[in-house]
Amino acid sequence: MIFFDIDTQVDFLEPDGALYVPEGITLHGAIGQLLGAAQTHRVTTISSRCAHEPGDPEFMQFPPHCLEGTRGAERIFEELPGLPRHEIPVEATLASGAPGHFEAGHHYVVRKKAFDLFSNRWLDGMRQRGAFQGERCVVFGVATDYCVRACVLGLAAAGAEIQVVRDAIGGVAEESTTRTLTEWEAAGVAWTTTGEILAELSTSPATNLS
Repeated sequence: MIFFDIDTQVDFLEPDGALYVPEGITLHGAIGQLLGAAQTHRVTTISSRCAHEPGDPEFMQFPPHCLEGTRGAERIFEELPGLPRHEIPVEATLASGAPGHFEAGHHYVVRKKAFDLFSNRWLDGMRQRGAFQGERCVVFGVATDYCVRACVLGLAAAGAEIQVVRDAIGGVAEESTTRTLTEWEAAGVAWTTTGEILAELSTSPATNLS
């Protein structure tokens, strides 16, 4: 099992954030429980981190947000002290010396400048190597109709077994969120809840990516 923790940052999940997702504050409890369980049960976790600079192309579509060095770019749950941490820069690649495989029970914080988590060349390289083929991937975070959508569809294309945590995601707009859910259904994505994941982890000692 791998957790995919998508863009759980101040600018998206705090009401005063630059690009606040409606009702994002209500997701803190579920996300915190999932990440806490990742520490306790040593679940390999990949956290995306939107990491922008002034003038980035994405600001032609959305207001500036998650600017490096600002509070808005900070992750809500910054540290997972129970898991060894790896910071993966935007420009990282397998050839540049970034990790060549996932370590069980480690935390990978992957920076990106676009919706799609796989715009990070290192993570895309891992995907092309088949790192997610047949792997159970549990996805949560924001926003359902943008960055979470891209992550889920990217994992589906990679042959992953995907579960989305229903009570730990939030969308920007009703129409685009509904369209996204239809896409996921067509891609064979399954639903789960925070409670179901926590219950499973409490009774299953071996859930990590090996």
